[in-house]
Parts: sequence; C-alpha cells; structure tokens
Amino acid sequence: MTYRLLCQNGDSVAVPQLIFTQLARADENCVRVALYILASGSTDPRDIAHALRLKSQRAAEDALKWWAGAGLLEAQRGSAPLPAAPAPVLTQEEMNLAALRDPMVATLTGEAQRNLGRALGPKDAQRLVSLYVNEGYAPEMILLCCAHLAGSARAGVAALERELARWREAGVDSGEDAERYLLLLSLRRQREEQAASLLGLAPDSLRLADKRMIQRWYEEYGFDDAMIREAAAHAEDKKEIRYLNGILKSWYGRGWRTPQDVRGGGALAAANLRVDRKSPSGNNFLQHGARRPLRITRED
Repeated sequence: MTYRLLCQNGDSVAVPQLIFTQLARADENCVRVALYILASGSTDPRDIAHALRLKSQRAAEDALKWWAGAGLLEAQRGSAPLPAAPAPVLTQEEMNLAALRDPMVATLTGEAQRNLGRALGPKDAQRLVSLYVNEGYAPEMILLCCAHLAGSARAGVAALERELARWREAGVDSGEDAERYLLLLSLRRQREEQAASLLGLAPDSLRLADKRMIQRWYEEYGFDDAMIREAAAHAEDKKEIRYLNGILKSWYGRGWRTPQDVRGGGALAAANLRVDRKSPSGNNFLQHGARRPLRITRED
C-alpha cells in the first residue's frame, strides 16, 4: 500500500530546516517538544510536560537543553527567571490514564499512604500523583519525604508539597539526594541540641535564626564540636546563641580554627599556658640566676 500527502486545509507552521537535519539524532521527546514550541511559542518545561503528557518535567527540561545545544534554542542569561506557575492538578480521568500507562502511579499512591500512616482521599491522591507526573519529582524522593513527615501533626499532601519544594530549592532532585539530605537534617538536629545543652537552653526554644547560626558554624566556618565548647566556655554567663555566634565569627575572621589557635592568640586568660604537654616538664627556669650560664638538668 502506498500513500500520498493530502492538501493542508488547516493552519500551517513553518519548521526550520535544522529540525529536519537533526531527526536522525533526536529522540521522540525531543521531536515532540520542538514541534510544540513551534506551534505554541512556549518554552516552559512544566507547560510542555503537561501538554505533551511527558513522564516528568525533567524530560521536558532535557529536551530543551538538547535543542539549545543543537542551535534551535538560546539560553537566556543575565535575566531573572519568571516565577513558574504551579502545575495543574490531574483530573480523575487523567489520573486513571496515567495509572494505565505507568504502573508506578498505583505503587506510589499505596506506598505514600503507608508511609504517611493515613488514607488519602480522591483529591489528595490526585495532588500526590501530580507531584510525580506534572512536577517531575522522583518516586523515591516523594516516598522518603512522606516517611520524613510521618508521625507529625502536619503529615499530609499539602505539607508534602511544601517540603518537597524546600528540598528542590536545596538541590535535592533524586532518591539518592534525598537520603543524603535526610542525614544532613539529622546531623543538624544533633548539633542544635548540643549547642542548646552547652548554653543551658531547651532545643525547642531555638528560633529559626538561631538554627541558621548553628548551621553556619559547622557548614560555613568548618568548626567542630571542640571549637563550639571552647566558645561556650569563653562566653561564661552570656548564654545566648547570638553572643556565641559573635565569638565564633570573630575567631573565624582571625583565622583561628582550633582551640589551640584560640589559646595561642590570647583569647583566654590562660593563653600563655602551654597546651602541647599534659604534665609539667620538671624544669623551673626561675630558680636559675640571671647571669649564670643556663644549664638545664632534670630535677627529681
């Protein structure tokens, strides 16, 4: 059977020759994205992923990068990106179609309910699946976030959306990234509890600004627990995170990175004491005469 091209009675769109030259190299998503851009003029990855029913927003972003490398698109630099509008929530019909195309949809819904410890209604289930289909979040990342929120009073799809948005801003984009990020959050909580304990404060009394200061001590200044204890000892009765932050910020500016640096720099009253020997050497230089030749012998 042979075919012939029919006369085009509808609207036509000019297709650059570049697209035809790249057909052998471009995959299906790239071709569909290019044609959609020519027809609509939109380069918003969320809009593209939703209109073309792509598996995720990442697939649209990858296609955009591919065409930018091929010379069809130009990356705009120096201008602030416009805030992206939230992706539309799937309708029940779209959700059913997504479940037929991708078995992960049903698995994701069941596992999310188990991790959150609660059943999801139809609306919440649609919002959950939209995070995977339209927003492009990895299933492992969604489930780890559900487990992270489990047991808290705010556990739910709305809290899940907000927490995932914060994770994405922090650079979390996969299940592996999420595991590392959760370990970092646990380590930050331990450091907050330790700092509060040194100052005689309750961990729950720490404000967001206090937590950010503690985070800066370890992750920006590179200080360890010994340095924090040294600063707490130097703070004496001023039991405030802000005061402790001022001490550590000053030490960081002076290049002091260890308690030995601090003591050697004269920050404490006992700065002239030697810290490289656990016990006295046994030599008393004050007993030698001022003009007598210095001959040091071990004294019993």
